[in-house]
Amino acid sequence: MSSNDPLDTTSLKEQLQREKEKNAALQQDFKKLQSHLEKYELAASGSSEGLWDWDLGNNNHFISAPWLGMVGYKSSEVEMDRLWESLLHPDDKETAIQAFNDFIQGKSDIYEEDFRLRHKEGHYIWVRSKASLQKDRSGNPIRVSGSHKDITDRKIASEELRKSEKKYKYLFENSLVGMFRASTDTGELIEVNQKTWQILGLFSPRRYVFMEDFISDRDALKNLMEIIFERGNLEEQELKIQRFDGSETWIAISGHLFREADEEYLDFVIRDVSDFKENLVELQRLNFELDNFVYHASHDIRSPLRSVMGLIDILKHEKSPSAQRKVLEMITGSINRLDKFVVDLLAMSRDNRVQEPASAINFMVEINNSVTNFYHVYSTKDLEFRVKVIQNYPYYSDLTKIRIILNNLVSNAIKYRKHSDELSFINITVNTDPKEARLVIEDNGEGIPKDKLEKIFDMFYRASENSEGSGLGMYIVKNVIRKLEATIDVESEEGQGTKFTIVIPNNYKEEELIDQ
Repeated sequence: MSSNDPLDTTSLKEQLQREKEKNAALQQDFKKLQSHLEKYELAASGSSEGLWDWDLGNNNHFISAPWLGMVGYKSSEVEMDRLWESLLHPDDKETAIQAFNDFIQGKSDIYEEDFRLRHKEGHYIWVRSKASLQKDRSGNPIRVSGSHKDITDRKIASEELRKSEKKYKYLFENSLVGMFRASTDTGELIEVNQKTWQILGLFSPRRYVFMEDFISDRDALKNLMEIIFERGNLEEQELKIQRFDGSETWIAISGHLFREADEEYLDFVIRDVSDFKENLVELQRLNFELDNFVYHASHDIRSPLRSVMGLIDILKHEKSPSAQRKVLEMITGSINRLDKFVVDLLAMSRDNRVQEPASAINFMVEINNSVTNFYHVYSTKDLEFRVKVIQNYPYYSDLTKIRIILNNLVSNAIKYRKHSDELSFINITVNTDPKEARLVIEDNGEGIPKDKLEKIFDMFYRASENSEGSGLGMYIVKNVIRKLEATIDVESEEGQGTKFTIVIPNNYKEEELIDQ
């Protein structure tokens, strides 16, 4: 043995003594930590939070009673080692373990994770886990401690809120009415659903849109805002708006003022009521026409009947055969006028009720029929018809409605011709193409005064003092034109003649004819 051996033995003993003292200190620290944990556990035993500790060096585990109580166990029923891993939900296991290992290895500075643990009864609870890491002087991890908090109720509430928000979002985006949120300060649209953009005439969302951009009537907008700020809500206010495509429409707008401690905004619901407005105007027009019709119809029916009754009374006392024939002719005339009036009423009724399918139209045949129907009814001496039909394309439309237009315009042209001229004429031209038929009827007859031109399509209106008709003919023509989605223009000068131009869509569909 060398002279250095005693010194080596002494050094080893000192080293062992230091290790014993170090271990004793660590044991003391561990006991103190366990004591602190037990005290904290006792204080928190009534809460939903449990504590855990893992001594990495000695692989000692501590799990508090509240921790175990969350999953329905007692300490005597479980093995502490790897208990947490065995209870993890299969869908959360890989992510939870990876996050915990990353924390221990120093890859992440903070550990706070949510995951599910299986309860003793079989269901799962949501837990929020937090941890802190203790390292030695060399920076190696030696202990990790943390807590588990039961957040199941919070997770359920959060999921219900998420579902509710998703449902609201779906209803908001797919609503049949417009919805938008606006700033109380500027009126800028903050949140807008697709229906609102459609009502405003936009195909896609746009930024920086303000209420004054489409509510062009500043007084109406000011009144709307005053109501909602004063009452807190707005109900079904109707106003006209200027759409972004340049058109106008009517909307009904309702709103609510939303106020919280640090937030304030306006929620609005809008509906396009332009169809309702149009229907209302149409209903008012029909009501007016109905009143007008009842008044004039009763007068126009009673007038020839009274005439017939008076003439019959005269006939009873008339002895002369020639005088009797004259009275009978007058009675016949009154009856014919009444019959014509009834025929017009029937035509108007049929036009309002019947929608016939499109059929092939031969304009030359239909014009000839119309001329023939009225040629001998009125005087046609020195009257020349000039007809030109260019029909190089198949033309389909409602035959009955086409005949109503031709019969009324041809009969009027014959009836109101000027007998003083050496030659009266009626020019009729038709030109068809795949889209439409263009019909022009022109005469050099009496013409229509300018102050009466706008009224010729009114019910029971008679533009000529020589008229013996019902006053329904041109009214019926106008309705037929509207139903055919056609157009009619009239040019006339008193004493010079009249020109009607009618453009009627072609309903010819080649594919339908092939099917036939």
